[in-house]
Formats: sequence, C-alpha cells, structure tokens
Amino acid sequence: MAPIASSTMNKENAIPCFDSIRTYDFFMDHSQLMDGTKNVVQWAFPHWDIKEAKFILQTHGLTNKLVKCKWNGETILIRTYGKGTDAIIDRDQEMINFIALSRFGLCPKVHGRFSNGFIYGYMEGIPFSISDVRHPQKSALVARHMAKWHKVTANDLLEPKPRLFETYYQWLSEIPKKFSNPSVEASVRSFITRERLLKELKHLEAELAKVGSPLVFSHGDVNPNNIIYNAATNKVDFIDYEYGSYNPRGFDIGNHFCEHAGFDCEWDLYPNEEFQRTFLREYLEASKEGEKVTEVTEEEITKLYAEVNKYSLASNLGWSIWGLVQAEISDLDFDYTEYSKMRLDEYFRRKDEFLAL
Repeated sequence: MAPIASSTMNKENAIPCFDSIRTYDFFMDHSQLMDGTKNVVQWAFPHWDIKEAKFILQTHGLTNKLVKCKWNGETILIRTYGKGTDAIIDRDQEMINFIALSRFGLCPKVHGRFSNGFIYGYMEGIPFSISDVRHPQKSALVARHMAKWHKVTANDLLEPKPRLFETYYQWLSEIPKKFSNPSVEASVRSFITRERLLKELKHLEAELAKVGSPLVFSHGDVNPNNIIYNAATNKVDFIDYEYGSYNPRGFDIGNHFCEHAGFDCEWDLYPNEEFQRTFLREYLEASKEGEKVTEVTEEEITKLYAEVNKYSLASNLGWSIWGLVQAEISDLDFDYTEYSKMRLDEYFRRKDEFLAL
C-alpha cells in the first residue's frame, strides 16, 4: 500500500530509473476513453493497424479505467488513472514497483506512460473468483507466490520502512469536512466521524507495534481480481501494483484473508483457522526455501496466525477510510460509502477478538 507523498529514498536519484520508459504528453479524457486509448496505442505501437485492433473495456476494478487491446496475436493493457486518485496513490512509486518487480520476473513490461496512465504487458490467465481463493490447490499457489513477493528487495529505490499508517493518516486527511453529495454526507455522518477514525488509527497503530511483524515488500491488495491464474502452467501472478510498498508481513496476508469476502463483504467467507493454518504453512515453507533450516513448526504457524489476524484489522480500517475518500472523488459506479461502512463494521466486530490473540 503506497503512501501519497513521494516515498523514494531520494527523488533526484530515483527518478532516472524511469529513463527507459517512454512518455507521451497526452491526457486521457474519461468521457472519450476508447478514442483516447486508440490514440495512446498508436503512439506506443506505430506499426500496429489500429483499425484491425480489438479494444475491450475491463470492468473489475474500483480505482482506474482499464482497456485491453489485442492485435495480431499481441495483447496489452492501457490503464487510465481514476479521477482524483493522486490523492490516494503515489504514481511514481507505482512505476518504481514495476521496476523493482521486473528484476525478479514478477511483473509485465511497461511500454510507456502518458499524463494520467500507462501502457503495459498482459499476463496470460484469468482473474480468480471468490471461490478460487478458497480452493485448496489454488490458495497454496497464492501463499507460495506471496512468499516470493516478500523476498523482493528494492532498498536502492525505496526507503525500507513501513508505510501503512503513514498512508492511512494521509488518506484520513483527504476525507472532506463535508461531502459534496448531500446523501453521501448524511450517510457517512450516520456511522462515523473523522475524529473517531483518528482515535481508532492511533490505538491500532500502538497495538500493532507490539506484534513485531517483519518488514517485507508487499503487494497491499491481493484480492481475487488481482490474482491471475494460468491453467496451462498452473501458476498464479499478482497484478495491479499501485498499493505496493514496504509494509509488515502480517498486513499483506491479513488483507488477503479479508479479501476472501469480496467487494460485497460477505464476512462468513473470511477463512477459518484450519484454512488459515494450511495457507500459512505453505507460505512459511516457501519463505524458507534455500535456508539451512526449512522445517516449519506448529509454534511458528500459531504465531503467524495471531499476527495476520491482528493485521486484518488494519486492512478493514484502512479500506474503510479509502472508501470515504473515494466516495468524494471517484466517478466510477460503485457505492463506496456502503463499502466503507461494511469494512468498518467488521473492524469493530473483530477488534477485541483479534487483538486478544
């Protein structure tokens, strides 16, 4: 999960890593998305016959506009940033994440940037469904792939420090004192205030500081739509790196468990202890590959079980705040206010139980 403010160790030193990425001086108008996308693709691939290319609007995201383009056996994606999302996402860090991950073969190639988006490669496969995250074999693939992610090092590009609560406080500051839509204003005021959110953030930050979760390069948003399964290779990949950064290990895993509930927040789908322990064993075994001691003990699993469930509270609280920011700025057709309330309700429902682990 990336902070809004610049998070590079030294912008003057870090930005040159973008030199290999071409830039097009073009701003994509959301109301002219398909025409603008054709313009961008023609710039990036001048030898393509745009009249013969197929453009397909993707509809699964909650932040950006995404179009898939296919031509002559090649497939690319064109992402246009959602309205106002610079308030919640550091786009320079997103590019740095691509660069860091490419060193480990964990992401597709970036073909170019434009003023409010970029063009990048397509990963073969299909997104997970809600049932896929509970599938025994597929969930094991996710656990092992997450362990691979957590071994990524990018200290030359990013300062290795946790950014979770730094991000949350920044998001909190972006919540308007009064929402421009009266119905949103009334709805939000019926279940939460900024002052209460600040109080909860400070309390949770203090509680999680006691956990001692290792710092890792985390994805920050491993929900089903961001997991791509390739049946031909029986492998998974993670996509959408805009919330990636250094963060506590427990957050990435705990957040993934929360995402089992989907965008409809069906909390009865949150994985039980048996499922979690199986997942955590796979994760720890993959994390220890190449080490002298590779045995995973029940004690280690129990400790990690407590860690990730405590950090699942941060997931619910953080995405609730995110939802309130989006309720003001987004032009996507999604009820961010209701989503925020459902995440916050689950945070309060689980708070005492999980902090007691």
